[in-house]
Amino acid sequence: MEIQTKQFITTLQEEKYQTITVKLTKTDITNMVLKKVTAAYSQLEKALQAGKISQIKIDLPFEVPATIELQAGIINLPYELVDKIKLLTNAEDQAVVNLYLITTADNLNASGMRIDEMSSVAEFLAQPQVVSKKIDDEINQKITELKAATKDQA
Repeated sequence: MEIQTKQFITTLQEEKYQTITVKLTKTDITNMVLKKVTAAYSQLEKALQAGKISQIKIDLPFEVPATIELQAGIINLPYELVDKIKLLTNAEDQAVVNLYLITTADNLNASGMRIDEMSSVAEFLAQPQVVSKKIDDEINQKITELKAATKDQA
């Protein structure tokens, strides 16, 4: 999947992207059960097949607010930094759309954020099970890191 940079930025500015929200419970986190996230992948797949810029936002039940987002984007920056995206890209370019896993929590690291490229959207659409498994593994790792950060603060 490719998109013109200008169109991507307009989509973000006008907030015309789709957000699939998943709320995990403490039990989900304790047992590392990601069934709710897995169900969201099919929604993401349908939206991306239709050419819609989309994201999955996972709310985590930690004392320090934490989220994990899987965003379809053209650069490894979250949607809310659209002005930076605009500065760092050329409006007329065609850009490949990739899936980025964005973990946000004040106690995660110095910046409070970590961004990891998971795959291209084309790869996700061609092999959704394979890419979803890779993303699940990474989400499990991020949840483990967030649990450890919470324990370190206690």
